[in-house]
Amino acid sequence: MPLRWSCALALALAAGQAKAAAAPARLHAVWVYSVANLPSAVTDAPTRATLIQSSAASGVNLLYVSVYSSTPNSAKRYMYADSDIAALITAAHAQGIQVYAAYGDTDWPTLGCAAGAFPMARLSEVIAYDAANKSAAFDGVILDVEPGSNPDASLLTLYQCFRQQAQANGLGLAAAISAFWTGSVTFGQVTKPLYQQVVDLKLNGVVVMGYRNFAGTTDCSKGDGIVCLDQAVVAYANQVSQANLILVGLDTDNPATSGSVPLETFFSLGQAAMNAAAQSVSSQFTAGNESFGGYAIHNYRDSYLNGQLAGWPATNTGLLPPKPQLSPAGVVNAAGYTSGNLAPGELIDIFGTNLGPAALETAQVTNQKLTTNLDGVQVLIDGIPAPLVFASAGQAAAVVPFEAAAGSTASIQVVNGGAASVVVTVPAAGTAPGIFTADASGKGQGAILNQDYSLNSTSNPAAPGSVVVLYMTGMGAMSPATPDGYTNPDASALSKVSAPVTAQIGGVAATVLYAGSGAGIVSGAVQVNVVVPGGLAAGPQPVTVTAGGVPSQAGVTVAVRQAP
Repeated sequence: MPLRWSCALALALAAGQAKAAAAPARLHAVWVYSVANLPSAVTDAPTRATLIQSSAASGVNLLYVSVYSSTPNSAKRYMYADSDIAALITAAHAQGIQVYAAYGDTDWPTLGCAAGAFPMARLSEVIAYDAANKSAAFDGVILDVEPGSNPDASLLTLYQCFRQQAQANGLGLAAAISAFWTGSVTFGQVTKPLYQQVVDLKLNGVVVMGYRNFAGTTDCSKGDGIVCLDQAVVAYANQVSQANLILVGLDTDNPATSGSVPLETFFSLGQAAMNAAAQSVSSQFTAGNESFGGYAIHNYRDSYLNGQLAGWPATNTGLLPPKPQLSPAGVVNAAGYTSGNLAPGELIDIFGTNLGPAALETAQVTNQKLTTNLDGVQVLIDGIPAPLVFASAGQAAAVVPFEAAAGSTASIQVVNGGAASVVVTVPAAGTAPGIFTADASGKGQGAILNQDYSLNSTSNPAAPGSVVVLYMTGMGAMSPATPDGYTNPDASALSKVSAPVTAQIGGVAATVLYAGSGAGIVSGAVQVNVVVPGGLAAGPQPVTVTAGGVPSQAGVTVAVRQAP
């Protein structure tokens, strides 16, 4: 219950204080390279279809695709044909999968950032491709540049040049780094370990190539497994609030043809062994109160999702979190804490298991609206992504989209990191009013302001004839209509509740002066200004508000002062 007060109501009253940038979804990335004697996943249509089908079935939401061609295409770009790339990106986007162009070589830092230099020419070609194929544009670029055991500042300069150009053209930029890049480098007059310098660039993703075929532990004296090799990067990223950008690299390619050391790849061990190691990595970092953004698997053609090799089936759900579990009874009004009808715009709490990350992820605001994705968590109501207030393993809170719950029932589904719950059905109605209460129990002293904006309480009661402000949700449609999840930063554009609203205090009709949105209140929560009637006994008095003929929950009180 405290979560509902600290997150749901606090957001409703002060949504502008939510974090400014949206957290990315939990990532499950796969590298896609051409392999000798096998059809290309870019240029061969059946192979391309298999890639997308297997990726979607396995929860993959990001592809790092090598698109460089040593001979120019018809557009004079050193890339595969635009039509092949566009077909891949279109198919991927249809499944909610992002596509990054993968580039890089060991000599790139020394080639520099001049416009005509080889690295920048490749980025310019990606930008030119996007301009010519706007409906099938790349989402970003990932640099896989490995210039020796510990690169110098020239690598960071390259990253910075790419980032500036990529961001200016609407592209994300990620980088793959070695877990062994621990030596100090001076960059921008700051000297610190190279991996910290990379994290400080705040790219869109950092793949840590701590390639080993076992998880290991934080104790490196017992073997340098994945946890040992990656822990410094993960710890620093958590320290500087960049944890979601870190992807743990897992290698699956064939050491006989790739040059990998057998210890670095899961090729001979199989997919089940890789999944078990990944789960161990996740558990160990979670136990240390540290998180990371997901996994990046290297690579598709050699083993992963191969479907043709023993131990490597065409789909893999082992890296997905357990499916979220919820029931209709676990969907409640965030104010009244009651189950029952779902109304458009209502703030709701959802209780269950595996609903989100272990650590509470609070609201994100972009363009003055709550985002519909928190750390890979989505709540779909009648198939429409709902603005999210918070998400955690056992509880999530969302705002019912105004276009949802239009019939007599509504469907709810929770998606966590690509794993989807069953769809549950709950009753729906035009209104389902609930009054927020002081202790978030849905009963007792309401979360009510007196006329002077002080908190109403038995020690600070409201005078007869004065105005009190109740905060509510589930009041239904608004006029004029407001966008879903809008945080309403000021009082310049207010909307009123469309349904008729009446109130009673102490069983006596109370005049409703206003029922609608307010400054700093997220769309879906409303304030109701009510005049305290005279003739009431001093002390807590029951208060109810009826919207569209439906009363708010029983048991809520407002403290009233003795009439003079």
